[in-house]
Order: sequence, then C-alpha cells, then structure tokens
Amino acid sequence: MDRANWLADLLLARRIKEVNKLYIFNIIIIYIMSDYKEDKKDIVVEKSITNKPPNTSVLKNQDLIQKFSIVPVVVFELYKVMVSSFLILFVPQKCGDHVCQLNENLVLDNELYNTGLVLNFITMFSFIIFYFCEIKRENRLIAYLEVNQRIPFDNTSVGKVLELLPIEKRTIILTLDKRYQQIGYFVLFMFLLNSIVSGFVVYEYYLDNQTTTTFITNILFMITKLSDIYATVHTEENIFYSAYLKGKIQYNDVDPDKLLKIQDKKTDIEIPVLTSQEIIIENNESHSL
Repeated sequence: MDRANWLADLLLARRIKEVNKLYIFNIIIIYIMSDYKEDKKDIVVEKSITNKPPNTSVLKNQDLIQKFSIVPVVVFELYKVMVSSFLILFVPQKCGDHVCQLNENLVLDNELYNTGLVLNFITMFSFIIFYFCEIKRENRLIAYLEVNQRIPFDNTSVGKVLELLPIEKRTIILTLDKRYQQIGYFVLFMFLLNSIVSGFVVYEYYLDNQTTTTFITNILFMITKLSDIYATVHTEENIFYSAYLKGKIQYNDVDPDKLLKIQDKKTDIEIPVLTSQEIIIENNESHSL
C-alpha cells in the first residue's frame, strides 16, 4: 500500500513538474513573441515628422542603438590609425645584421630619423583628437537631427529647418561641425606629411621586400577613411554627413523631440513652431507667388 501511494505521489510530482515546465516554456514563448512584435513596431515606425505625435521612447531607443553602433567602428579605426601613423615603428627595417626590434626603432638617431619619429607621434595624437571631435559631433547629430527623405537635402533648406532648433542647440551643432572640418583638414595634411617623411626614413634602413610591402599596406589601411574624412568635411555650412553610418547618410531634419517651442505669455501654453515640412511647403508657395 505504501509503495502504491509512493508511486502515485511520484507520478503526480512528475506530472506537476512537466506542467510547470510547459507553463514556463509558454511564458517564454509569449515574452519572445511580444518582444518580436515590439521590435517590428520599432522597425516600422519612421523617425521623422508626421501628422501624429512621435513616439519619443522609440526615437530615444533608435538614437541609443545608433550611438552604440559607433563603438566597434571606432575601435577598429583606432587600430588602423596606430598602424598607419607609427610607420617607423611597425615597418620592418635593418639594424646592423638583424631586423630592428620595436625598442630599437624608438631610439633617436640622426635628424631625419628623429623628425620622422616625432611626426609619427604627432600624427597619432592628431587623429585621437580628431576622433574625439568626430564622436562628439556624431552624438550631437544623432541627438538633435534625423534623416527625412520627404524634405530637400540642399544647404539652404537644411538651414531653414535648423531654425526649428533652440538657438543654443543650433550653435552647438554648427560649432562642432566647423571645428570637425578644421581638424579634419589638419589630420589629412599630417598624414600626408608623415607618410612622405617616414618613407625617406624606412628606406634609409631598407631591409628587403617586407619593408616596401608593409609600408604600402599600412598606408592603404587608411585610404578609405581619409577619403571619407574629405567627403565629410568638404561640405557647405548646413550639410551634415554622418561619419559612421553607411552610404554617406545626411542629416537634414530636426529630431521631433527637440523641436523649438514658443511660450505664449498670455495663456502660458507652449505652442510648437512650424514643422520642417510645413516650412518647406510655405517656402515653395512663397516662391511660386
């Protein structure tokens, strides 16, 4: 009798356990499906100005995703910059009867060698400052602006749209972009100068074909980035290309949650100014008249 009760209890416990597992499994499936639906909603929602008020939580999530996507790109870019800047350190050279070690390449020698080594460090330091400005600029563009395919991308139209931003935010964007352009031109010049001087140095201590191959390869590491830098900085005042998003994405509209609002002094009610689309329509109508 006891054995029969024990078996019955065991079967009941196993059945409860299986039911619990099934219940937990169903909960997990429901949770995943709900997340999937939410993700689909997030994908469908356009980050642009529409007739309906924007979902600010979705916009903030999109901004956060864009900011995090920059991190691995910057890490890889810094590796390429290091290899392409320290040409004297990483290109194989001949020291007597052996290949120069890293610590030997750091030893000061003649005037040309010392100049090249100093330029290596200045170039690397310049790129670090450049990336700092680039990331700061990109974060501000992501936070304050967006891409809107329904309005023009030209300099004048984007300038009018920027008037939707509070003056301090507009000033921050324009100042950061101007500083980014200046530093961008400077690093392009430093990279060219560093490559030329380093080329004379490494061929003074020429080892073999490895010297030529490594030197050319290290320079080619940065060719794509250098062309991107030039394309991004060589623009008009109100043209803001993304430095990291693929396809040379241009920010041409104001983020809906950053729209300037006017305070009505009589009623103490905040009145939003015209949206970017309304401004463009109004301008077109005035030109047609």
